[in-house]
Formats: sequence, structure tokens, C-alpha cells
Amino acid sequence: MRFDDRLLTVLNQPAEDRHDAAVRWRQLVDLVARAGAISASPVLAEALAAIRDEAARVDEGVRAATARSVAALPLPLGLLEYFASDTLSVSAPVLAAATLDSWQWRALGAVGDDETNTFIATLHPEIRAEPHAEAESRQAETVVREATLVGAADRPTGSPSLQDVIERIERRRRLRSDQPAAPSQSAAPVAGSPALFRWECGPGGEIAWVEGAPRGPLIGRSIARQQENDGDRVDVDVVRAFAARAPFRDASLRVGGAGPVAGEWKISGVPAFEPSDGRFAGYRGVALRDTPAAVAAPQREMLPDVLSDPDSVRELVHEIKTPLNAIMGFAEIIEGQYLGPADRGYRERAAEIGRQARLLLTATDDLDFAAKVHSSIGDARERVDLGALVERAGGELRDMAGKRGVEATIVRARREVAAAVEPELADRLLFRLFGALADRAERGERLQVSAEQGSDGPRISISRPAALKGIGDPELFEGAGVEGAFSLRLARGLARIAGGDLVSSRDTFALLFRRA
Repeated sequence: MRFDDRLLTVLNQPAEDRHDAAVRWRQLVDLVARAGAISASPVLAEALAAIRDEAARVDEGVRAATARSVAALPLPLGLLEYFASDTLSVSAPVLAAATLDSWQWRALGAVGDDETNTFIATLHPEIRAEPHAEAESRQAETVVREATLVGAADRPTGSPSLQDVIERIERRRRLRSDQPAAPSQSAAPVAGSPALFRWECGPGGEIAWVEGAPRGPLIGRSIARQQENDGDRVDVDVVRAFAARAPFRDASLRVGGAGPVAGEWKISGVPAFEPSDGRFAGYRGVALRDTPAAVAAPQREMLPDVLSDPDSVRELVHEIKTPLNAIMGFAEIIEGQYLGPADRGYRERAAEIGRQARLLLTATDDLDFAAKVHSSIGDARERVDLGALVERAGGELRDMAGKRGVEATIVRARREVAAAVEPELADRLLFRLFGALADRAERGERLQVSAEQGSDGPRISISRPAALKGIGDPELFEGAGVEGAFSLRLARGLARIAGGDLVSSRDTFALLFRRA
């Protein structure tokens, strides 16, 4: 079913009482939040009007829960405009999560009340909230209408389902395990070449805008017809999709010749339409480097190959977080009974689903953080004194333990424990592991934290809780039947991203790091 058809189906649902109105309103917000670059159709404008008009029939608690469930998505500006016009108790999560230009913030300020403008000014003091003059209101409305053509610019391929994400991960896994491909006639990527770029084309199919890669070799290249000149080639599926004005995903593009953009790419795109009359306006999309195993850069020792392409990783993380936030939002609605009474067992199950989704969200945040760090500093690692790091974190660790009814003892290192690691990663690792172990510790149990130079290098050690004693590594790090095992697997994965490892012994868990 096409996106507009889904919206029409929901718009045509009867909403005679407040319960039905709340259900339909939430569904409309959820669909519009996932409109992506297809956010210029007349049906979408009708849906936005219905969201604004029917909000008064929906309880504030439901509107606030809906805002929280979509806050992490890159929302179309039209939907942000509605939330900004609502009360701050509803709009705060959306406004806090939004990443906008100054003119977009001013457009939201034009429809928000004084409390909302104060909130925006607090978050972004560099933005001066303009007076609600009539002329500026008209200008803001024009800005909103123009912005709907682009919609969620950070999400050019739309909002994927969990199944889409799973299939994409499996494709990447297969690509890594496949035998090296036969050399193609296109050049191998040169050192320092981009791994990702965003692109836009007009209604004729010629690429007119590029971000993230040199523009020269790409501007003017057409996706509307196959090209076989000078080693260039575009997948026939792209040509067919363009003719049908349909989205396409992970199609192949070959750029011939030499230079930073030469070689194989996987491109995805969605059509865009003019908001005023629905005319086809072109495509918006993203391209990811498709590097054969034979020419891929060698992986850094002990560093998972997932970080060899940090831009691609961060895009994948974003795609995972989108459905995860939706799951958490719906679980919260069921658990809080926002749309009516729910059976106790059903609410308990929803609470567990929400808890597991938050754990997975923590994992994606860690991966996103690690990709960001490695993208900015590459192979460079600082010299970090783990003893000093543990001592500085002591107060927060004690507070964390106290909230769980556990005691934390910080052992001061006798000499410097020098490790080669990004300081932010080492700090996050310490808190991730301590939190996972404190969650499994019994009330009144004492966890000892220390840093020392071991025979295998610098390490941070934390006492093993009694509940985890006698459990082998396969059950802890590979099985699914041990409570808290998932958190430990997350900590070990982050440790390996940092260039180290997480190991266990009879009495301790230890984070291992490289020697400085």
C-alpha cells in the first residue's frame, strides 16, 4: 500500500467518540512523522490539517505520549509546527530533540506561545525569538510550505521497518563473508575517499546537488537512463523506478575513471513532489560505498570491521532507532493505559518490551558514539590514566550503586595505569559495565572497582556479583537465559570497539585496554 493510501485509510476512519478520535489522531501523527522526503503530497497536507484540527479532542496525556514516541525521528517541519503550537508539556520532547537551522527555529517560534519561545531560547540562546508580527507569520508560513518539499532531509530513504533493517544487516553480513569479487573495470577506492554522500536530482533525472563528496564527477550524471560510457553504469532498477516515480534501495551505481568517487556505490532514493500542485520534483537519496573485500582497507587489530565505515554505521544506527522509538512509544501507551484499560498481564508484557527496547537503544547509542569518535580521530588514541579515571568517577559510581541498594568501593591506584584509548569511550565503558553488574548485585552487596597494570596490559576490574558466580562465559556472553547477560554483551562489544576486551574470572570482571 502506498504512503498516501495509508494516510487516506486512516483519514477515512470514523471518529465519533473521543477514544476513536485519539486512536486516529495518534495513527496520523505516527504516519506523518515517517513521511520522509515524500512529505509534499496533498494527502499529507490534509493529514496535517486533521492533526491540528482534532488535537482538541485528544487528551493532553495522549498528545504528550505521542510526542515522546516520535521525538527521535527527523520530523517534517509541518508536523514540528503543529507541536510548537501545542502546550510545552506536549511539545518539549520534540523541540528538545529537533536539529534545525535558525530560520526553521524562527518559523516554529512564530506559532509557539511565550512559554514555548522561552524554551527554544533556552535550548538555543543563539536564536533570537522574533515578535509575532503579521508579516513574519506570513514569512514563516511560506518557509514551512517550502520546507515540506525536502521534509526530513536527514532521512532521504524514508523510515524503514524493523524487517528492512534486519535484511540490510544480513546483506552486510553476507558481503563480509563472501569471497573477494572479481576485479571490475572501475578503479578501486583511493585512500581517504568518501564512504557516503547525499544527492538530489531534478525532474529530468540529472544529479543537481551533492553533499559529502566532490561534486564535479557527479553533477549532471543521470539516474533516468543507463550509461555505459567510460566505465559509468547505473542499475536498470533505478531507471525503472524513476520511470514509475517509485522508491528504490541499494541499487548499484558505478562511477568510472579515477578519483575519490570512482568505483562501486549502492544508492537509494525516494521521489519528491511539489507541495503546491503535486508535480514531480525529482529524487532525494543517499549513496554508500560498495567496497569489494579484495580492496577493502585492512581492519585495525582488535577493532570490529563495523567501524571501518563509520558514516554508514551511523546511518544504519539511525534506521534501527526509528522503529525502536516507535516500539517504546506504543509500549508506553499500553503500560500507561492512555487509550483505555488493559489487562495486567498485557501491561506487564508491554513494560518488558519497553525495557528490552531501551536496552537495544542503549546499544545503538554506544555504537553511534563509537562511530562518531572513530570518524573524528581515526587511529589516534590518547594516553589515559585509568587509575585517575576511576577515581574521578568514584562519586557517580557510589550514587549509582546507592540507587540500587549496593555499595561501591573505589580502590586508589598506587601508580599510573596508562592505557591507549579514547577518554570518552573508556569513561562510558566503566559506567556501562558497573551499571550492568550493579543491576545483578544483591541489596547490601559491595562492588570493588580498581585499576591496575596486569600481565595482559592495563585493566579496570570490578567485583563479580554473587548472582553471577559459577556461570561460565558461554552463558554470560553467548546465551540468552541469564538475566543481565545482554547488558554484559553490550559492554563487551563496546570494549572491543575501544580496542580492548571484557573478560571474566572467578571473582571479577575486567576491562582490558591497549598499553600506551
